[in-house]
Amino acid sequence: MTKNGHQNLIIIVLALAFGITACASGTGETRKGWTRGNLKILKTNKEGELRQSWKDYIVHKRNRPSSFQKGFVAFVYKLKNDKKIILDDQWIEVTSDEMKAKGKIFDATTSAEILGHNQELYGYLVYRSADFVSVSIVDEQTVQLNYRYGRNY
Repeated sequence: MTKNGHQNLIIIVLALAFGITACASGTGETRKGWTRGNLKILKTNKEGELRQSWKDYIVHKRNRPSSFQKGFVAFVYKLKNDKKIILDDQWIEVTSDEMKAKGKIFDATTSAEILGHNQELYGYLVYRSADFVSVSIVDEQTVQLNYRYGRNY
C-alpha cells in the first residue's frame, strides 16, 4: 500500500472511532448529573378521559410557538401530590373550565405517562405526535419535561 493509501486508511479509522465514541457518550444512564426518565407511550389515547377529569390534576397547556396556526400542542396533567414536574416558561396553567374548553390540539395526538424515580407516575402528557419530548429525573421528587416543537409544514 502506498503512503497516501495508509494516510487515507488512518483518517477513515479515526473518523469511525470518533463517530462511535460520540454516539456512545449520549447513551449512558447519567448525563450532567441527571438520569434519564421515562415517557411511556400509551397504546390508547387518554385525552378524552383526562379532559373530563381535568380538575383531579394540575393542568398546563402549551401554545404553538409564534405560529400562524391555531391551537395548542400539548397538555400536562400532573397528579396532585408532592412530586414536581419542571416545565419551561411556555407552559400556562389551566385554571378554569373556559380555559380548558378553549384548549384544543388540532393535530394527531399521543398520550404518555410521565414516570420518575423508581418508575413512579407523576402525571400524563397529551401532545402532538410530531413533537419531540423527553423526561429527565432531577431527584427522587422531581422530573423535568423537555419539549421541542416539531415543525411539520
